[in-house]
Amino acid sequence: MWIDAPVPLNSLPREPGVYRMLDHDRKVLYIGKARNLRKRVSSYFQRRPESPRTQAMVQQIRDIAFSITGSEAEALVLEHNLIKQLKPRYNVLMKDSKSYPYILLTDEAFPKLLLYRGNRSLPGEYFGPFPNAGAVHATLHVMQSLFRIRDCEDSVFNHRSRPCMQHQIGRCSAPCCKIVSQDEYARQVDDVRCFLKGKNMPLLKSWEQDMQQASDRLHFEQAAALRDRIRALRSVLAGSENRALPDNADAIALIRHGTGVLASIGVRRAGRDLGCQNIRIDQAADAEDIEILQSLFTERYSKDTPPMHIILTASEVDIAELKHLISIMYPRTKTDIRCPKRGPRLQWLQQIAYSGQQMITTRKQDNQQAAFAALAELFALDEVPERIAAVDNAHLGGKQMVAAITYAGWQGPEKEYYRRYKLDGIAGNIIEGDDYGAMQAVLERFFRAIREDTIPCPDLMLIDGGRGQLNVALQCAHDAGLHELKLVGVAKGDSRKLGEETLWPGWSEKGNPEIGQARQPGKHSPALLLIARVRDEAHRFAGAYMRKRKKQSMFSSALDNIPGIGPSKRAALLKHFGGIEGVKKASRKQLAQATGISDKLAEKIFIMLHQ
Repeated sequence: MWIDAPVPLNSLPREPGVYRMLDHDRKVLYIGKARNLRKRVSSYFQRRPESPRTQAMVQQIRDIAFSITGSEAEALVLEHNLIKQLKPRYNVLMKDSKSYPYILLTDEAFPKLLLYRGNRSLPGEYFGPFPNAGAVHATLHVMQSLFRIRDCEDSVFNHRSRPCMQHQIGRCSAPCCKIVSQDEYARQVDDVRCFLKGKNMPLLKSWEQDMQQASDRLHFEQAAALRDRIRALRSVLAGSENRALPDNADAIALIRHGTGVLASIGVRRAGRDLGCQNIRIDQAADAEDIEILQSLFTERYSKDTPPMHIILTASEVDIAELKHLISIMYPRTKTDIRCPKRGPRLQWLQQIAYSGQQMITTRKQDNQQAAFAALAELFALDEVPERIAAVDNAHLGGKQMVAAITYAGWQGPEKEYYRRYKLDGIAGNIIEGDDYGAMQAVLERFFRAIREDTIPCPDLMLIDGGRGQLNVALQCAHDAGLHELKLVGVAKGDSRKLGEETLWPGWSEKGNPEIGQARQPGKHSPALLLIARVRDEAHRFAGAYMRKRKKQSMFSSALDNIPGIGPSKRAALLKHFGGIEGVKKASRKQLAQATGISDKLAEKIFIMLHQ
């Protein structure tokens, strides 16, 4: 029960509870929790607060409401829920944890694995939270290859009569078709649990024993399959192994900038580095680190058990406060919270902080010039480029071939110069899926527009692809007379992750239009982050156009290109004959029987559909 009546400070109870600071309109300014309400609330008025933010809040307080709780843990939960509901002006506000992605292992006779967001109401086991959806998809991809667990919907699973493509490529054991028994599938699910919980060595030993037993029984195909799975798992573990770091840990770095605070959180689970999550923290520009960290802990660990290790930068006093907070939330969980002074943990924390700082730098429009200057330094350009462009091709299995070109300047995207191109059905008929032919077709049209001054010439242009695509672009630029245009090929790495790109400048050290020395600046390079952002924008723009054309084709038919056939007559024909196939099979006389179709129009339709 809330007590809203005016109460003298010396009459406040000494029990734990939650208090609300109210202004003259009784709007909530701040919500806080306390082990001792009288002591905590009185502290605001006994001396002048050091923080300007707290000073401004105290000057506006006209009343205080409070609610007594049975324990400090209950006060913590109540405070957390009220802040999310009321969003007071002076409280630190965090991103809602419902948006964090998880891996869900469903509770069914034949469980499936899937990415899940939102309230965890579905029955099953949840693993996470993961820093982003990309980390979930990468983990699911690995697990489906190793453990062959289904990911199909129940409606598909319950009506399969033969194995699907996932089984054919070795990513599902096909329990839908009884190829694997329920007991054997349950063992696969147990292996998944071990993997997600980081019990990799016991899992490997179990597989090695099974492989030896299969070999002893002369079941060599089964032994070979287990051998391949062991090699694959060891390869996965070797790619993410760092024994100097704890298997389950969060590294938290707070980065302050002009308008607020960004929390960068590095995540390690089951001995694997899952990447970094960046959370924007609102209303925290003047807040102290301990208040931000307490709010972050409450939000992040309110529903998920914290990892065994949390690494951050904080004083001993603040660390003690955070340990007390964790002990309230999880009395039986021991979490080691520390501020490293040296070694691999400090290096990991510094890397996370650097990643967050780069995100702030590259997203500030007024700081784009610095990224462009880094680009000029990377390629040893005489001048800092002011405008760069990127080209990207997209298609669906060779169909719906399109291309897009985007521009970016010091102030961000220059969308007035964005262009998109339809490549299939044009003169010359590009072979389906021919990326080189598509690149030539779009650049010839683009460079023609530059020569005609209908679009500005960029100072540097990014070509999505390796040496082959870059050679095509160099030839097109030479044919168009654009000898001064700088072209850079951007080749993705094998895993297609940011930081593994290889950059091929389209000029030699002597300035000639030929491919120069390859560069791999790495994911910490501001120049590469700029290139990746512009390239990804071109990829997004091309993909959106491709999907739009695909959607339009789904609702089109051969009737759309016949003069005299509008929406109403098209609908009448399709309704009369039950679809386009019926229209194609109809004779001239039958076509004329449809509503609104004359004999002359029926003749035209028949000829157009059968020519």
